[in-house]
Amino acid sequence: METTQADKERAYQNADPLIRSVQVLDCGRAEQHWEHRNGSPLPKLWWVFFGRRWVDLPLQAFLITHRDGLVLFDTGIDPAVQLDQGYIKQAIGRFLLPRIFRLHLTAEDRIDRVLHKSDVAPEEIKTAVISHLHFDHVGGIRHIPQADLLVSAEEWSILSEPHPEQDWILREHIEIPSAKWQQISFVPTDDPLFEGFEGIHDVAGDGSMILIPTPGHTRGSMSMLIRQEGWDPMLLVADLTYDAALMAKNVVPGVGDGPTLLASFAKVRKLQERLPNLAIIPSHDFCASKFIDHATGSAREPDGSVS
Repeated sequence: METTQADKERAYQNADPLIRSVQVLDCGRAEQHWEHRNGSPLPKLWWVFFGRRWVDLPLQAFLITHRDGLVLFDTGIDPAVQLDQGYIKQAIGRFLLPRIFRLHLTAEDRIDRVLHKSDVAPEEIKTAVISHLHFDHVGGIRHIPQADLLVSAEEWSILSEPHPEQDWILREHIEIPSAKWQQISFVPTDDPLFEGFEGIHDVAGDGSMILIPTPGHTRGSMSMLIRQEGWDPMLLVADLTYDAALMAKNVVPGVGDGPTLLASFAKVRKLQERLPNLAIIPSHDFCASKFIDHATGSAREPDGSVS
């Protein structure tokens, strides 16, 4: 019997899982003000200068092993932001940074070295999804020059404004010659799963990694829905919230646009209603690895290794 193209495609789909693994990459740590993470009715500059309660902040990126190549969700921070006094060009930025974050970085927290610890060569990264352009999410792009860098067109437009560095979007470390930026626009869909969202972008064209707009932290922030048969679905939400438990309580962080954040929270909750067992995974949540292990059915040993 003749094998049809549809038969070949079904065999291809069934030959190997679309996504083999999702891994949290530890890109260092920092501390942030309690008000930064948990929100505050006080003006931001008040807690920046007078806040005395600091909380730990994990700096994380995500490595997705897709059948067609390795994908990063964000690229971590460049340790040079702490180790090189000239990394931030603007004097006001150098003055404010240690008052907003207490950074605890070493050279080993650079994304290429973090990848090597996971036995991955930086040259193997095919695509990097950039959730938003803040310096702690784009810090590794110069170390993966071969990768396509996906950013929302709305987020990229911030670079056309007079002073994007005021929002910690450091143009000189984004518009670099080696970077292969690709601006994406979200395409409307009639899939009821995404009702309420402006549209979607299918990263690999197979439904396994879907980008959706979740503005609020920045106006062009986006999240990535990951689906693989046999797993619970997971949504990487970047900095939409710093803690999934806080988002569940409708607690907005101390930065970003409050009403827009709440609107994105509501859309994500609707998605969660339509996708039972959806894991919400923020980039700075200490529970990120636990959420992924639960979603994928991995068993983590006491020493942190996965069996």
